[in-house]
Amino acid sequence: MDDKSLGYTIMIITLAIMAGYLAWILGYLPIPPELAVSLPVYLAVYMILFIVLWIGYTMATTPPPVPLDTPLDLDTEFDFDEDEEKEKAEEE
Repeated sequence: MDDKSLGYTIMIITLAIMAGYLAWILGYLPIPPELAVSLPVYLAVYMILFIVLWIGYTMATTPPPVPLDTPLDLDTEFDFDEDEEKEKAEEE
């Protein structure tokens, strides 16, 4: 399935869901219309709580990083001035 047909399929499915949701809110379906408002709110709250749960689980189960024996000194590790001098020499 190419991108164009996938896009049209998503559009058609979305329009069908939108029409069904509108019919539900207006009371044309046998499901109580109050649920059309409260159910998405409940689902949104549970999705946020699930994300918080997932972050907590990840923090609890991820091992701590290995400490470095000596702190990094980026000025001595990487001599940026030397690289700039080489680039200038190559340009000339």
